[in-house]
Amino acid sequence: MEILLQILVGFVPAAIGFLAARSLARTRLFLRYGFLRALLGPYGRVQIVTPSIEAAEFAYAKDGCRLTSRGPRNVLFMPMAEARAIAQLIDLLRKINRKATIELVTAGAQDPRMPTFSIGGPSVNAYSAGVLAVGFPDFRLEHPQAARARWGGMAFEAQYNAADELVRDHGFVFVTRTSRQAPCVVLCGVFAFGSAMAVEALAAAGRQSPLAALFRSGEKGFVAVEGRVIGLDTVDVTVEVCRILPAG
Repeated sequence: MEILLQILVGFVPAAIGFLAARSLARTRLFLRYGFLRALLGPYGRVQIVTPSIEAAEFAYAKDGCRLTSRGPRNVLFMPMAEARAIAQLIDLLRKINRKATIELVTAGAQDPRMPTFSIGGPSVNAYSAGVLAVGFPDFRLEHPQAARARWGGMAFEAQYNAADELVRDHGFVFVTRTSRQAPCVVLCGVFAFGSAMAVEALAAAGRQSPLAALFRSGEKGFVAVEGRVIGLDTVDVTVEVCRILPAG
């Protein structure tokens, strides 16, 4: 009995310490991402509009032979970097609210009553194209004719190396409202790596950062980030521009 009592006496402080540490970590997380909690407010559901590319046919290798596959029209594809961005965004939203319902939808199924995150630019996401055309008409993506975007007299140029690999990309965050006044955030890039960089910038934003201040303000805004691309990974992502814009 004494041994059991000693075990319990030793276990209780350890359990209290564990719970206290967990509570402290959770509090720090809430404080760090309070800007996103302020944006999403009381909403218990969030939707992510996914990018998609209809590929009528594509080539692949099997047993040393190159074959061509034709698939159904509703089997869609997306750039890998933007698929990773979706996974990172879901992880971030789960940290903010573990009980939130997160729905992945296509452009035609977006519900304007719900907070909306749209991944990918106009070439792969029709919903993003509509939001940018109406809310941010000064923004221009010149891809694929050129590897750049333009906004407000500024040019954001992607860079290649001698092997024709992308080594630097730019990502963008557009903060606005849906037609039913729910929060709406478009995350895209010159190329797909820029979309991933935009999500990374959200995840890395500090409480006192301009990006966090933009989200807390509830105002319309524009953010540009840049970073290096090494193989299939993105590194050294930094915020270039962060502006609150006039409503309208």
